[in-house]
Amino acid sequence: MRFPLRLQYDLFRYIAKQKRAGRQHYPLVLMLEPLHACNLACAGCGRIVEYEDTYYDKLTLQECLDSVDECGAPVVSVCGGEPLIYKPTPDLLRGCFERGKHVQLCTNAILLDKFMEKVPPHTNLTIQVHLDGMRETHDRLVCQEGVFDTVVPQMKRAVERGYRVSTNTTIYKDTSLEELEELFTMLDGMGVHGFLITPGYAYQVLDNDIYLAKQEVHEKFREIREIAKRHKVLSTPLYLDFLTGDRDLDCTPWANVTRNPRGWKGPCYLITDTHYKTYRELVESTDWAFFSQRRDKRCENCKLHSGFEASAAETVTRSPKEALRFANWVVR
Repeated sequence: MRFPLRLQYDLFRYIAKQKRAGRQHYPLVLMLEPLHACNLACAGCGRIVEYEDTYYDKLTLQECLDSVDECGAPVVSVCGGEPLIYKPTPDLLRGCFERGKHVQLCTNAILLDKFMEKVPPHTNLTIQVHLDGMRETHDRLVCQEGVFDTVVPQMKRAVERGYRVSTNTTIYKDTSLEELEELFTMLDGMGVHGFLITPGYAYQVLDNDIYLAKQEVHEKFREIREIAKRHKVLSTPLYLDFLTGDRDLDCTPWANVTRNPRGWKGPCYLITDTHYKTYRELVESTDWAFFSQRRDKRCENCKLHSGFEASAAETVTRSPKEALRFANWVVR
């Protein structure tokens, strides 16, 4: 099964509650960035560039938990920066579990062994490791040799100890589909629970040519969809249809909101126009219709899961046909 039953139940119960209350803009995932500091400087990371002036600023543990309460999203993605260098991370996770939240811990896994000494497996915890290819490719993209050989054995130990482990792979222009197949086959053999894939986006503060334009995304993901049939890819069928250009979706930027040391990031995870002091101010001050319809030029080539997987989930709740398709996919 691609997702825990409890997570699916809690998500759809939450969505149904929001619909009954007549709410149009509600969060599904809180992207919680306690810090932007990291023990790597990856080629595709915009955070270390955008937040250079506040690189070493951190949220306190209480600010993190207050943000979880203020937002109310059922899923908390603890990211950054590298959350495993944030000392209160074990207490933050415990606070999330006590609140019934499902946590995705997004990490480069360099410090995973030390993390496992402090936090035992939990039914509401998924460790999501960013892995962009096999040894040579991954080390090149994270700009440091030896990282692949450091993290893969730790991931294997995590699976053996009972943690739910998944991976997140960004697809760039030069991503080799043969290598992607090799990577997923290796991870399948290790018992990794699933693989999130998403197209690289031309982040507004970065200036390089590694990213895919919209038509390039369509072409590449038509082939990747075939790979997805053979592995536990976590990108939903409807989202993959969107990535191949077979289906269009509006964006739902309010579904994945971001809180970091500067505040509530608006309008979305990738585009920064301002930071708000409160979640309510973010929601009430943003022209959601403008961004959901991708009228901003910066949205032109974006097909990132943080903007569109929630759109797919919304469609599933309204379409019996898509709901059946989703259910069959989840259990495969």
